[in-house]
Amino acid sequence: MIATFQRVLFGLVFIFVMVNVHEIGHTTVARLLGDDSAHYVLYQVQGRSSCLGCNLYDSSRLGDVANVLVNLGGVIFTQLLCWIAIFLLAGGERGLIKRWMLLSAIGITWLGDVVVQLVQGLVANVPQDLPRGPERTYTDYQAVVWFIRDQTGTAVSELKAVLLLATIAYSALLLSATRWALSRGLRR
Repeated sequence: MIATFQRVLFGLVFIFVMVNVHEIGHTTVARLLGDDSAHYVLYQVQGRSSCLGCNLYDSSRLGDVANVLVNLGGVIFTQLLCWIAIFLLAGGERGLIKRWMLLSAIGITWLGDVVVQLVQGLVANVPQDLPRGPERTYTDYQAVVWFIRDQTGTAVSELKAVLLLATIAYSALLLSATRWALSRGLRR
């Protein structure tokens, strides 16, 4: 009973950490690329729309490639957490950091960010014109597809197929790395 409570509590706390790291990733990339107004909020309601984990930046200050990087920044930062967990897992179990915690962190960052962002990007309608300007927040992969299409003219269906294939390939790499880390960590 206590072990189950600990695991549920760990999962909830880690999801909170992951959402913050994701938004810090967007904000950091936007600031590094020149938008010093970039910031994030955990929850926001504007009119009829709301968002959980909202990266707000001025997309009109940045070009298409920079906007793609900003919108990928959240997933990149959460995957840094994931790879840290993989390397810690390879080192074996230590004091406070248990194997189940590291495996949970890997699973949460994969399913809770990589897969969720992919699904949002695949089901989202990519508008002909995406509004640009200050205090904008976008659905990550929808914006990635829009900015790349805007820059290259590539069809939305082709870009979504590339996102799907890239996610499958990355997921296979992540699974292999996790299996390697787990077997190595068990030998220690």
